[in-house]
Amino acid sequence: MMKKIGGEVLAKLKSIGNVEFLDDRSVNPVSIPFWELSFLPIGILLYRFRRFLFLSFAYGLLITVLAFATQLSYVCGLSEWNENPYFGCTSSPAVYVTFFLLRLLIVAVFLKTWYKTAVCGEALNVREMFIISARDWKLFGGILIIVGCFCLPLVSTYILAVRVPNPDWRIESLFFAVASSGFWLPFLALRFLSVFAFALGGQKRPPLKLFWQRTTGNTLKIIMALTLIIVLNTIIFLNYNLLAAFVIGRVFTVGAVVCDLVYNMLFLLMSASFASMAVVQREALFSWYAGERQNEGEAKDE
Repeated sequence: MMKKIGGEVLAKLKSIGNVEFLDDRSVNPVSIPFWELSFLPIGILLYRFRRFLFLSFAYGLLITVLAFATQLSYVCGLSEWNENPYFGCTSSPAVYVTFFLLRLLIVAVFLKTWYKTAVCGEALNVREMFIISARDWKLFGGILIIVGCFCLPLVSTYILAVRVPNPDWRIESLFFAVASSGFWLPFLALRFLSVFAFALGGQKRPPLKLFWQRTTGNTLKIIMALTLIIVLNTIIFLNYNLLAAFVIGRVFTVGAVVCDLVYNMLFLLMSASFASMAVVQREALFSWYAGERQNEGEAKDE
């Protein structure tokens, strides 16, 4: 039984990026198994894990160099070490925004290379690893949109907290309805998460309406699977912060550099885990189960 399940999982992992997507005219809802949404992203990360380690080290090292160059290294986030005689720490908002955007651009290039080589099994071309293409800019834009969606609840909370109540109940109700939309819009956006996977693979995406139709009945599964991934990443980072603080406290100079590199590798791991979930959602909606649903629909029509 376990061997059969393992064989099915391996077959699905090998089919990623190599299966033709079905006709966009099929609008039948697809039921995605919860265990696949939750655990197959981990399987994607473990599949060709050595390739992931190599790529995360290379791109993590690039982010580390950028972090120390902009004086925004990992130690600057530790209150007891943000003022030290070895590495400077800046408080300039302009530098922080620049570093934030450049790091996300590096993440976009990393995700494209990781998907092509580690997930789809293409040969690694070292010369192309650091060349920014049009697909990278699309991924960069997609990452900004995703980050913006996750920030909407914070924006809504801030707006509602600082608002001045209006005596007119109609204006107050309208304001509350608009401002509170940031709490529920991200949940709706999760149904379109697989759009990012199409950009990741450089494929033409189906109409947005089709994503909405095929994810019918899967919203709760997607939310629960995303919550699981967030919890796992949170546990990893919390434990790492404790370990890094201990190491830096014992061997500051070398420890600060090594801990910054490992932190960036974990950051890339987190980014890849979210991208893996998008890939699983895309494959389930348009490849693994969509064919079965389409055949069932055609059989009923006959």
